[in-house]
Amino acid sequence: MIPPPVEAAGLVHTFYIIETDEPRIDEAVPAYSAQLLVMVRGQVSFTFSEGNTGQSSTIFINAPQLRSARCVLEGPVLQVGASLTHTAWQRLSNLPADEVHDRLIPVEAVLGAGQIAALEAAVDACREGRITPEALCAHLTEAIAAAPFALREDHVAVVEAILQWLASGFDPAISDLYASISVSPRQVQRICRRFFGVPPAQVLKRVRALRAAMLLAQPAVSEELHDQLMATYFDQAHLIRDIRRYTGRTPTQFRRGSLAAELLDPAGHGDAGTPLKSAAD
Repeated sequence: MIPPPVEAAGLVHTFYIIETDEPRIDEAVPAYSAQLLVMVRGQVSFTFSEGNTGQSSTIFINAPQLRSARCVLEGPVLQVGASLTHTAWQRLSNLPADEVHDRLIPVEAVLGAGQIAALEAAVDACREGRITPEALCAHLTEAIAAAPFALREDHVAVVEAILQWLASGFDPAISDLYASISVSPRQVQRICRRFFGVPPAQVLKRVRALRAAMLLAQPAVSEELHDQLMATYFDQAHLIRDIRRYTGRTPTQFRRGSLAAELLDPAGHGDAGTPLKSAAD
């Protein structure tokens, strides 16, 4: 994981690099926000929750995921990606997350020909060893920062309120969200669907499962944190079901050697990781 620089603040949760000489890795990808990715070497194929599939190209886009997906990396692989914030995705694509999700999107549908050519040239330079994989992050930032669509200020305010609400605890009351926003609950629901794909209660369910997975992926979880987590679920069966739905793995599978631990780094999920950090301090 590579923290975004100042110029990428508000645009990218994190950048990441996946590099392996393994000929094949079969992995689960958690329910991430939209991703802009480049393949320097190798390729990756995805199978999404509804059974649709997608194959990587040199530059490609993974739309917001509402559920986990399976991916197969065929190596040697060198992949560099940017995990976009919810507002950055709308500025870049103007594609509502409740309509376009859990699929790969042709880069031509979002970026202009000049942007694509510039990214392809940067990938070639990396492949030839003239720039580092880390340097590709600046090229991705340039493409994301040139987003052509403007957002309504009241929509951005609602998104920020939802993120603050999600970050306020493991199981915040939805009444607290509505009380913090000067728009109607119906408007909040509509805006939330556009930016997050589902209504607030479903976003909370997804984020809570991701936080639970992040905690359980740690080598040692305190009894206090474990109890706080379990208190948000009816029983352990519901916990396991939700974690599998949104991460593609069971809690015990996080402790096995794989990409799972890295994919569950809180940095990759933006505000979803905030309570995890504060709770662990």
